[in-house]
Amino acid sequence: MEKFSKLKPKNEFSEPDEDIKYEDGKLKIINYEDWSIIKERDCVVCIPYLIESNQMVLRYEYIPTFKYVDGQEFHVTVVGGGIETGETPQQSLIRELEEEAGIVLREDFQIEEELKPLFISKGHTNRYYPFILPLNEKDYHEVVAKGDGSKEEAKSKSVKVDLKYINSVNTSDLITDYMLVKLKE
Repeated sequence: MEKFSKLKPKNEFSEPDEDIKYEDGKLKIINYEDWSIIKERDCVVCIPYLIESNQMVLRYEYIPTFKYVDGQEFHVTVVGGGIETGETPQQSLIRELEEEAGIVLREDFQIEEELKPLFISKGHTNRYYPFILPLNEKDYHEVVAKGDGSKEEAKSKSVKVDLKYINSVNTSDLITDYMLVKLKE
C-alpha cells in the first residue's frame, strides 16, 4: 500500500524530458525509467444506441494492423478515433460521429460522461474515452459519412445492428468488446 500512496495527480507532474527512440508524427517511442513507452494521441470510442429502432451503430473496418496478424481484411469495431490538438473528448466525439457514422447531433445535445477514461496498456500513454450514446430520433440527423480522407476509412463503413444480435457480434479487439459489455449493462 505504501508504494501507491506516493502517486501524485497528473497536474502535479512536470513534463519529463523525452528520450525519443522513434517518432513519425503519429506516435513516439520514448525511453523513460528503462521502459520503452509508446506515446500516441488519446482517443474517443463510442457506441451510438438508436433508441426508437433498438439498434446500435458499429463499424465494419479495414484495419491493416489486425490484417497483418490474422489475415482478415475487415473487423467489427466501435465508432472512434484520435482526439485532435485543441479538441475536448466531447468535440472529438461529435466530429468522429459525423465522419464515421454520418450522425450529426443537434446543437444543444448534451453528451454525458458516464465512463471513465482508460489506458490501453501498460506500455502506452494514450487513453480511451468511452461513450455509450443513447439517441432519440430528435437528437440527431443522418448524413453521408465522409470519413477522414484515409484509404482505410474509404474501405470501411458503419452499420446498424439490431440489439437482439448483441451477443452474436464477433469482436476483434478489447475496446469493442468492453463497449458491448457496457451497452448490455
